[in-house]
Amino acid sequence: MDVQQLVGRHVRVRASELFGAPVDAVVQAIEVDSKSLLLEFVVGAQIGAHTYPLAVAHPRLLRDDLGVLVKKGVLGCALTCVPREHYDATRPFDLSWWRGGAAGIADILLNADPP
Repeated sequence: MDVQQLVGRHVRVRASELFGAPVDAVVQAIEVDSKSLLLEFVVGAQIGAHTYPLAVAHPRLLRDDLGVLVKKGVLGCALTCVPREHYDATRPFDLSWWRGGAAGIADILLNADPP
C-alpha cells in the first residue's frame, strides 16, 4: 500500500497520558514531506474541559516514516491535538499556533475495519 492510501483509513490512537483509553480516528490527509498525518477523531477527544476534533501526528523517531504504519500496522508518534478554532483547512498541518497543551506520545494503530 502506498502511504497516500492511508487517507480515509480508520486508526486507533493509544495515548494514555492524554486520553486514558484508546480513541478512534480517521486519517484525513497526509503531508509526505513532514511525514505527518491529519487525524479526525470519530468522537471528539476529551482532554480536561476541552474537546479536540483533530490531531496532527508525525513519527517520533527520525528513522521512521509513514511506511512503517503501512508495513507494521503501528507507528510511534508525537501527537498534537488541534482545537476547532486553530484549524485552518488551507494549512491543515500548521502547528505554529501551539504553545503547549494537548500533546503527547502516541501509538497509531491501523484498523482493518471501522469502529
